[in-house]
Amino acid sequence: MNDPVFLGCTLGAMLPDLDIVAHVKGRLNYLLKHRGVSHSLIALSASALGLGSALYLAFPTASWATVIFWTLIGTISHGVMDLLNSYGAELLWPFSRKKITVDMIMLTDPVVLSAVLLSFIISLNSPELARVSSQTALFISSLYLGYRHLERIETRDRLMKMYHLTKKEQVKVIPAMYHPFTWNFILFQEDNVRFGIIRNQTPCICRVLPKVNPDHPSIANALEGNLAEIFAQFTPYYHVSVHVSDGDECVVQFLDLRYWAKGDFLYSGNVYLDLDGEISLEVFHPLPNQKGVQLSY
Repeated sequence: MNDPVFLGCTLGAMLPDLDIVAHVKGRLNYLLKHRGVSHSLIALSASALGLGSALYLAFPTASWATVIFWTLIGTISHGVMDLLNSYGAELLWPFSRKKITVDMIMLTDPVVLSAVLLSFIISLNSPELARVSSQTALFISSLYLGYRHLERIETRDRLMKMYHLTKKEQVKVIPAMYHPFTWNFILFQEDNVRFGIIRNQTPCICRVLPKVNPDHPSIANALEGNLAEIFAQFTPYYHVSVHVSDGDECVVQFLDLRYWAKGDFLYSGNVYLDLDGEISLEVFHPLPNQKGVQLSY
């Protein structure tokens, strides 16, 4: 615990998630801030410089450059790992607010977690095996990630063939939220958008949504609101449709297509339009069947 290299690498790997303090202003604020600025290459480098310098001053047992280097390895490793799941991270902030993701594993993948945790336990009990166990864990994780990448490509190609799709852009294959070795998929077909789950090479369609029509007056107006801006920043895969329409108002629904749990999408939102087509109310739902967060407008 007095080794600045060990402390820098370990604390550096945890430092970006200090953005959890955004929870103080509510779950919506946390969802929008999490994996934002704190996970950018600029912030990761600056964090490594600040933390590494402080550790070097406290424990000057290694060169300043060595401490900074390994602290940077820790912070960058956090950013890279966060790219692997569907939540992604704003790695290129401030040049882009888009959360980059490669859609490969769940938020907490059992294989990677087990390999690293086992390596950690071995290192504590048998320090002489620390290097071997760490290298083995990295090797197993790399093989597994390579397998997942190939499996995702194979799953995409299989879905294209089954549903007679001709363009790769018409299929998005993403990791399931709670089910390891299972994929969710989104099919952008001519008349609709289909969301489904594929297990043991057998697809199951969970939801069929009407194709987004940006020229629809209600959708066009809803896309000018705060909720649309939130979804555009929050997720690369969202769907918009006119959910309810009656004599008094029209409701435009936003759905985040990344996460499916207990028969519904995890994140959704509604834009309420009056008879003149103006936005009267916007509500973000951070969890299904729970009271939403009303947006100021």
